[in-house]
Amino acid sequence: MIPISLGTYLENFFSDKKERLSELYPGLTINRLKDELTQYARQKKINVDDLFSSRYIPSHTNPITNYFNSLVKGYPLEYIRGRAHFYKSEFDVSENVLIPRSETEILVETASSFLRDWMKMSDERLRILDIGTGSGAIIISLLQEMPRPLEAFATDISKDALEVARRNYFNLRYTIPRESSLRLICTDRMNDLDQEKFHLIVSNPPYIKKREDRDFVHHQVDNYEPHLALYLEDDSYDEWFRTLFKQVLNSLYEEGIFIMEGHEDHLEGLCEVCNMIGFSTVKILKDYTNRNRFLVAKK
Repeated sequence: MIPISLGTYLENFFSDKKERLSELYPGLTINRLKDELTQYARQKKINVDDLFSSRYIPSHTNPITNYFNSLVKGYPLEYIRGRAHFYKSEFDVSENVLIPRSETEILVETASSFLRDWMKMSDERLRILDIGTGSGAIIISLLQEMPRPLEAFATDISKDALEVARRNYFNLRYTIPRESSLRLICTDRMNDLDQEKFHLIVSNPPYIKKREDRDFVHHQVDNYEPHLALYLEDDSYDEWFRTLFKQVLNSLYEEGIFIMEGHEDHLEGLCEVCNMIGFSTVKILKDYTNRNRFLVAKK
């Protein structure tokens, strides 16, 4: 094999496998791939100054070769690198947590607006909760956004997910007001928190029906992201959310807000459940593609 530069190898790889890469990574460009590979190499302590002009020889011991092999298998880019950008920061991610999506930033923006409005009316220290926190991207982003300290809590049923959230909180602590706090709790939904009260509760829970919706989930998501954070059983779907909504309503202060990401086909039905349980107002917000994506309920 004639030695070639990594840059040339990458261009040939992208050209030869363009159809496969387009299927696995919709919208992927060679410039994005170069950027991802550069960041991956930097994390592997590889000198990136002349990365693409340096000679590349494929080898099972070469981390760059592992990168290309992972791409061919369809492994998510964020999992390959172990990092994902969300809102204004980079977060550690692993197969134990969902990869944060750009549309979820709407939830952060909506929650931030509510918190700022409450801060204008009161000097009290606000208390917030994230249910099913995963990587902690939502709750940490909210802590970063607020000019005043918050008392924050986050739950997840997965201990492995909470370890990722704990690592992200440690890594990004310097970006958060010093007097803010975050308590991570391993529990299902809001179990063990029935004595706590919050001004704001947010959640990006599992909201895909395992039988009815799974065929419409991108195979890359289904193959690699944690099913515990994606799917609920069809038969218990409504009851699962009814339990969640009752817990939330009981734990909100008066005028408190609940913001939840959900499935476009099921949010209207869940809004009706919220109304029946006793929330004073319930509405749906759209995502960037004008699909129903978020439920906003006020106590």
